[in-house]
Amino acid sequence: MFGWLAARSTSLCSRAPLTVVSRRVRPIKPQSLLSTLPAFGSVLYLHASAEAVMRDSLPSGLLVTQRAFAPLLDTCWLVATSVVTDDGPREWFECIDRFGHPRARLHLLPDTDYLAWDALMSSCEPDGGLPRLPGATPLRPDSAMVVNFQLRKLAGLLLLEQGRAVSLSPLGDRIAARIAHAESAALLK
Repeated sequence: MFGWLAARSTSLCSRAPLTVVSRRVRPIKPQSLLSTLPAFGSVLYLHASAEAVMRDSLPSGLLVTQRAFAPLLDTCWLVATSVVTDDGPREWFECIDRFGHPRARLHLLPDTDYLAWDALMSSCEPDGGLPRLPGATPLRPDSAMVVNFQLRKLAGLLLLEQGRAVSLSPLGDRIAARIAHAESAALLK
C-alpha cells in the first residue's frame, strides 16, 4: 500500500491547491507600535533573541520591563500576514528591524480584539515597500507566550510591560499551543 502511495503521491499533490499568503507592509516607529499593543488584548508573542537588538539605535523615551520585549524596540517595519493552514486561518504581524531581519511576531488569537487588530492591519499597504535584503533570515523564535501588553508612564518614559494575566478561551488556548508547536517554540505559561 505504501509503495502505491509513494509512487502516486507526486501526481496527487500536484492537484492540491497552493497555499496563498497575503502580505501587507508598513513602516512603523517603535513608539507607534508600542502605543497600539495594549488595545489588542491577548496575543501570542514570539520573539527572537533580545541580544540581537541593535543597542545603538534604540529609541529614546521607551523602556520594556522584560528582556523578551526588547525586539519590539528595534522594529522599523510591520508585515501583516494572512494564510490558511491545515489548522485553519492564521494572521500575524511580523516585526522587522532596519536591516530587514524579523525580530518578533504577534499572532491573532480568538481572544484578541479584532477591531484594534484590523485598524492596524488596514494601515498596511500591499507587499512591496519592505526592502529585500539577501542576508535576511526567517524568525527563529526562542519562546512563545500569551501576552496582554500594558503601557504606563514612569518618570517621563513610556514603559511597556506585561499586563495582568487573563485566562484564554479553550479555543484560544488550543490555537496558541498549535502555533507555538508549529513554530518549534516553547509556550511559556
